[in-house]
Amino acid sequence: MARPKRSIIRRIFVQTDCAFWCIHDNIGVLAYLGLPTLVALVVGALGMVGVWRTWDFPLGVDFLIAGVLAPWVGLMIFWVLPLPCAVFAWKAACGEEATVAECFAWCGRRAGRLLSVFFRLAPLWLFSLVLLGLPLAWLWPRTCMTPLVALFEDERRIFRRSRRILGEDVGVSMLVAIYLGMGIVLGGMIALPRVVLSVDALGVHVLDARWRAIVLEYLWIFEVTSVAMLLTAIAMSWWISLTLIYHEVRWVREGEDLRRRIAALRAKLAA
Repeated sequence: MARPKRSIIRRIFVQTDCAFWCIHDNIGVLAYLGLPTLVALVVGALGMVGVWRTWDFPLGVDFLIAGVLAPWVGLMIFWVLPLPCAVFAWKAACGEEATVAECFAWCGRRAGRLLSVFFRLAPLWLFSLVLLGLPLAWLWPRTCMTPLVALFEDERRIFRRSRRILGEDVGVSMLVAIYLGMGIVLGGMIALPRVVLSVDALGVHVLDARWRAIVLEYLWIFEVTSVAMLLTAIAMSWWISLTLIYHEVRWVREGEDLRRRIAALRAKLAA
């Protein structure tokens, strides 16, 4: 049992590195593919900040918004809008070039299968967040492959098929840990200016009191846009990494490449 685990862990690191290089080499196309995610996150964050700056809610309502509703909407955005990036990564792994329109059109043709999975997962996410997100740690590794199965296969039992893809949840859990760690570190860097300016012992060496008050009043604009850009980049990288892992599993472990070569050879011989 130890050997397959080492194999899947190595595959996770290799394909995550490939995902970053894929973004680096195709930043122009992927910027357009990630634009819906960025716009949705910016609009949602601005709406939430506007509500909090306009009205005062009881502590329970604040917890419900920040701890349940906002993460639930964020999960839905994370699950749906970056999927054209997964199509681009799938095409690139197959040695094909895909345009922005082709990636969105592919997702549109598969919308029925995607929505059938989405409407079953969304209530489970909401229930998990009500329980402080603890069930999500068990649920996410077992269902994260479902949109890829819905996009790139015709298997009717999408959830059962997605569980068979990796065969081991440790790989997906490690991938989640990698991206969660990156998000925490980069998110801490976004929060650093507010921490420095809010502490008198530190902020006094940067700006005087009047300018610090002005900067702190409007610093939320920088924080909202930066967090939205960070989450967009993480979402795109996540789906590209997962797609490359999914592609390799199908090509190597399940012999998809060998089947295609045999089919091509048979067609050539028949001709």
